[in-house]
Amino acid sequence: MKNKLPFATFALMAAVLASCSSNDLTQTTTAKKHTTATGKISGATVLGAPVAEAKIYKLLPGYNSSDVFEASGVQYLGGYFYVACDNTQKIAKIKSTLPINSSSNSLLSTGAPGSGSSNYEGITYEANGTPHFYVVEESVANGSVYQPRISRLDASMNYQSRDWADYNFSSSNNNKAFEGLAWVSRGGNNYLLGLVEGTGKIAVLLKGSSSWNLVTEITLPSSVTFTDYSDLAISSTGKVAITAQEDGQLWVGQLSSTSWSITGGTAYTFPLGSSSGVIGTGTLQLYGNVEGVSFITDTQIVICSDKADSSQPSYQSYKEQTVSVFNLQ
Repeated sequence: MKNKLPFATFALMAAVLASCSSNDLTQTTTAKKHTTATGKISGATVLGAPVAEAKIYKLLPGYNSSDVFEASGVQYLGGYFYVACDNTQKIAKIKSTLPINSSSNSLLSTGAPGSGSSNYEGITYEANGTPHFYVVEESVANGSVYQPRISRLDASMNYQSRDWADYNFSSSNNNKAFEGLAWVSRGGNNYLLGLVEGTGKIAVLLKGSSSWNLVTEITLPSSVTFTDYSDLAISSTGKVAITAQEDGQLWVGQLSSTSWSITGGTAYTFPLGSSSGVIGTGTLQLYGNVEGVSFITDTQIVICSDKADSSQPSYQSYKEQTVSVFNLQ
């Protein structure tokens, strides 16, 4: 429950919130439609209940259940989760303890070009040299082709510049383009790795004078058979996490320190539950919208979940538009 405030204070707060609340959150009409999942990895370990979890609107002061947060990527850094949503240009900065309705949590304006939907699908952080965040738009028309577009933000989340990624898609599959982004430092160079939603291929990109140039492509082990690929994260020790939205699963492997290859791997299924959303009391897939993942440690991750669409079972709405922290078993 909220504490009572003097009327003057309340009026001032209401005026501020009116200027930054629902009007900043565009409800997109191009939400991805779910298909019947066919790529679940059998024998995957079912994760226990999250150690912390909350709806995004409950974390941010001044928002309510009518506000839409189509969370699409998350980056853990210094005790905070930075959450990108594809329906807003702003980035949510949320304390990792997930305090509800807290002034510790906020929406950061980026000053990026455009307004309304951002189409951001991934976010990562470059810690080498001058720190930067990067966010990626899945696929944007660039002449006769469609390419991912990567924006660079400074450490305070202010827009700096944006460049094309040298990876082409056709208009017929542009909604199966870059869904995840991760930063890797190797040999004195900063690389960005882009995860392709439809294939699971990972493009390795190196910054050129005017674009992010394709260096090579990583193919995941054949045991990774997800229906879709919704995000990737890479830890400081080279652990690689790949999520599948449709399958409600997570796969963790190891990035080689000497080559662009990923080996090993353990598959996890996000917690199952009942039609009323209670974890552990049924066998239904509650997590059907996992779009972002980041390592907190090698044995703990944070995920964020997109908005459910009308084609999904109603019980998956319990875990939509959330931030969740899990221990890996």
